Amino acid sequence: MSKGKILVVDDEPDIVHSLSLRLGAAGYQVVSAMDGLGATKAAIEHQPDLIILDIGMPAGNGHVVVERLRHIAATSHIPVIYLTARTNEEDYRRAREGGVAKYITKPFDAVVLLAAVEDQLERSRLCT
Repeated sequence: MSKGKILVVDDEPDIVHSLSLRLGAAGYQVVSAMDGLGATKAAIEHQPDLIILDIGMPAGNGHVVVERLRHIAATSHIPVIYLTARTNEEDYRRAREGGVAKYITKPFDAVVLLAAVEDQLERSRLCT
């Protein structure tokens, strides 16, 4: 039985593949997208429990995706974890303003990411 459905969005295929394997091994169902437009479509179609999202992508960066999702009733509640190489204050500020749950920078520790995933899913369950 799946521990939850996670949408992984990154324009780097190796990261999507690696995360899909790790999350799958941890008991999660994983769906993926490679750009901002695909992320929005996948979130609407699959209704994941959590989204792991890069910021720097084509067809709508992570900030644009979060803004779109927050304005759609069916996706406005989905927690988002940023997984990004960006470390500037403007991106941190936009993440806070967009209600992003966690900001993890690349390169990342898989144990830290999995702990953040579990924490956010637990928080979501307690709120429902």
